[in-house]
Amino acid sequence: MSFALQSYKNKLTNKLWGVVHIPAVGKKKGDVLLSYITEPFTRAPWEHFTDPHTNKWECAEIARLFSVRGYVVDIINFDNIKFIPRKKYAVCIDIMQNLERLTKYLPADCKKVMHITSAYGEFQNTVEKQRLLELKHRRNISLAPHRTGVVSNNPAYADFLEGLGNQTIHATYARFKKYIYPIPISVAREFDFPKQKDFNTARTNFLWFGGGGAILKGLDLVIEAFATLPQLSLHIVGPLTREEDFAQAYKHELALPNIKYYQRPRISPDGKMRSGDIPFINIANSCAVLIYPSASEGTSGAVVQAMHAGLIPIVTKQTGISENAPVIICDMPTVESIRNLAMQISKTNPLELRENAYKAWSYAREHHTQKTFSEEYSRFIGDILHL
Repeated sequence: MSFALQSYKNKLTNKLWGVVHIPAVGKKKGDVLLSYITEPFTRAPWEHFTDPHTNKWECAEIARLFSVRGYVVDIINFDNIKFIPRKKYAVCIDIMQNLERLTKYLPADCKKVMHITSAYGEFQNTVEKQRLLELKHRRNISLAPHRTGVVSNNPAYADFLEGLGNQTIHATYARFKKYIYPIPISVAREFDFPKQKDFNTARTNFLWFGGGGAILKGLDLVIEAFATLPQLSLHIVGPLTREEDFAQAYKHELALPNIKYYQRPRISPDGKMRSGDIPFINIANSCAVLIYPSASEGTSGAVVQAMHAGLIPIVTKQTGISENAPVIICDMPTVESIRNLAMQISKTNPLELRENAYKAWSYAREHHTQKTFSEEYSRFIGDILHL
């Protein structure tokens, strides 16, 4: 069946029954159920994804890796609470909450897997609440949570846990007393190292780059720090306009001449990553450092993307970046600690910054690509699931 016909068929089955299908390559060996996202399998050949989030490619790659092993793959959305399995699935993979519901319909010998894409929901909700309370204490501002995570018993029902994150993130699942097989996040776009970057100028320019959940991801702390550093510039890339309460609360700071806001990046039809009309790499090349004091992630795709663009990351352990990565850890992020780190960077020898930027770029190229994701997930399927 052609790609176009398969996509059209999947559009129909997804609309009618909430499920799409990927055929087996060669002789069929069995069936796999993947509870993740259906969107990657319903696009027409002339359509492309504008969202640079890596989950669409990773979901499609997981399905492909089973398909080439001879398995038909059925895919449903992770929040589909109506789908009832009718097949004798050999493997069921879910990212969030469906294993608990699906288990009673699955064969006893079905291998149940949880693919981890975030910290455990209870942990994330707790730290976001704490960040909101700190904001209330610091500025007497009350904002709503924007990244409430799902709290489920999924890990208890899984035979295997695998996925994104470092030891800090995996520890949020400690109560389930199960080993987590690490899978490195991929990246939307790879860039050459910026050999022509002027680090003397770039050391006074800093980037915050992230998705939704400004308070959870520490944007408030970064903005407050740079509001007191007029000699340094902060570039913000993210979906800030979606959080009107945050934008209103920081209306004054966001209007300061040293703080610049750019739209969430999109992938254009020519394959370039742009924030509005500005290439993302142009923004990255004006900066030396990414500052991203997030309180909860799986592995931050934004951090990895910034490393691929040649930026030095100042991050928390909760961003999920490996303990072996060449990053600067900000253990207890506060307005003062971020201010001090920014001032320290601005006075660092440009040659030292170039060297550290190259280390970060090299690490990302070695550990976080579509190739490394595919290799590690293929190894998981072979070594752990024995398929």
